[in-house]
Parts: sequence; structure tokens; C-alpha cells
Amino acid sequence: MEMLVVKRKSVVMGILIVLLIITGYLNLVYNQSVLNGQDVQEAVSQQGEEDGIAVKDKEGSSEEEDDTAEVAAVSSANFFASYRLERENTRKEEIEYIREILDNPASDPEMKKEAQAQLLEITKNMEKELAIEALIKAKGFKDVVVILHKDSVNVIVDRPELKQEEVAQILDIVRRESGHKPENIKIIPKI
Repeated sequence: MEMLVVKRKSVVMGILIVLLIITGYLNLVYNQSVLNGQDVQEAVSQQGEEDGIAVKDKEGSSEEEDDTAEVAAVSSANFFASYRLERENTRKEEIEYIREILDNPASDPEMKKEAQAQLLEITKNMEKELAIEALIKAKGFKDVVVILHKDSVNVIVDRPELKQEEVAQILDIVRRESGHKPENIKIIPKI
């Protein structure tokens, strides 16, 4: 009988470890895609200059700039929407795994308690992220994504550049709502 309990605990711990690995992998993929997106734009500009291809035409530059601005706005909106969708799907999977542990009558009471704590933490993080995003948008920012981690917070703002006052506003909101120290808060303008 004790052997079955040990095996069940091992299976539950294995599921939690797999969930943690999946979350880490998705975070890595997301961070790399953000960095690669920036590198691709720089690489395209540099490659065009090296090949002697004119990136901007003086006569038609205003039309091209308008088109570029529209594409950038759509791309930015797609980034924020797709990230939110990805975050929601990942959270649904995490909650589903946790609910399986909670609903399993064979689960150890200690594991159920730990699963309930994780579910509560996920819920609190979701609430904090939504609150911080709403407060930052209320300050006049078009769009924002907040990513809460255990020891840090990342904030991606839909602006190519941020003024010192804007950074201070965002930092104050995130610090107040999340409880994280300013040195653990990273504010990233979306290029």
C-alpha cells in the first residue's frame, strides 16, 4: 500500500516538473522571439545598405513611411494579442494539470494542498497582471503586457521609446501593485 502512495507521489511530482519545464520553455521561446524580431529588423536594414539597395526613396518616402507605420501598428497589435492568447492557453494547461491533481481521489492530501497553493498563486498573478495592465493603460499607453514571475516582473509597452517620466509612472504602478523591488522590474518598449 505504501509503495502505491510513493508511486502516486512520484507521478504527481513528475507532472508538476513537466509543467514547470513547459512553462520555462514557453518563456524562453517568447523571449527569443522578441529578441529575434529586433535583430531581424536591424539585419534587414544593414543587409539592404550593404547591397546598395535604397531603403527609403526620397520622392515616395511619405507614402512608404505611412505604410510602414500602419504595418508596425498592426504588427504591434498582433504581438500583444498573440502574447495574451498564448499566455491564456498556457495558464489553461497549467490549471488543467492542477485540477487533475485536485480531482484525483488517489492524490495525497499533501499534494492536494500544494496544488491548491499553486492554483491560488496562478490566480493571484492573473489578477495582478490584469490590474497592472489596466492601470498602465489608464495612464495613456496604447497597449501593455505584464509578465509576473516569482522574483521579477517584465513589462512590455507599446511605444518605441519611453521618457524618464513614463518609466517612473510605470515603475511606480508595478512596484505598488506587485510588491516587487524596483531592481526586479524590467520595462521594455516594444519596437
